[in-house]
Amino acid sequence: MSAEPSAMQVSYPANCGNAPRHLVIQDVIVALHGRDLDHLRRWLTEDVEWEIVGFQTLHGIDALCNWVMISGDIKSLEFKSVLTHGREGSVDGNITNGQNISAAFSHVLRFTGAVKTARIKSARSYLVPKPV
Repeated sequence: MSAEPSAMQVSYPANCGNAPRHLVIQDVIVALHGRDLDHLRRWLTEDVEWEIVGFQTLHGIDALCNWVMISGDIKSLEFKSVLTHGREGSVDGNITNGQNISAAFSHVLRFTGAVKTARIKSARSYLVPKPV
């Protein structure tokens, strides 16, 4: 299964720098919200567990890709911060869909190891709708 990545406006925090793990996390989140399944498959383990808090837990890369495919189009993605420490990383910011409905997000990621080429084995996502 593959999908055409969507066109969306992305903004990054000014102080993010170019730490390799920061870039990986940003790229994965852009791929997640931009429907770039090939990039997700490159960085996630086959048995990834991705919890969307309050909604569901997706078990495996195929389940995550299916969820990405049925998710609505995202018009803009704004990163507020990216943090890393050892095997873990997190990112937060805002997304806006094609109907101009915005939500704040936070994704907490756990990698298989601390090396920069390690894949993501689990994630926990928080999505909070913003008032219209």
